Amino acid sequence: MRFVAVHPVAFPEEQLAPLAREPMPDGVLWHDTLISYGDMKTYCQWEAPTRQTLADLFLKYGIPVDEIHEVRRFDPAAGRLEPEVEVPAHA
Repeated sequence: MRFVAVHPVAFPEEQLAPLAREPMPDGVLWHDTLISYGDMKTYCQWEAPTRQTLADLFLKYGIPVDEIHEVRRFDPAAGRLEPEVEVPAHA
């Protein structure tokens, strides 16, 4: 499943870079991050088995989070929603 996490801070690069090197739990993939310095928020796109998986990950690393939304991506080039994402567990 695909999620967008909304964080109540605009993380600096120096804080995100070490997190990007941390091992992720099985079935979790951090796609990308958008930072709004004007709103002082950070938006991260993830794939994970459940919303709770991400909530637990943020708690483990002390990352504040306001909301975690399950989302689907609309592909404008194809003119349709992408198929729902299933994240396989690591072998």
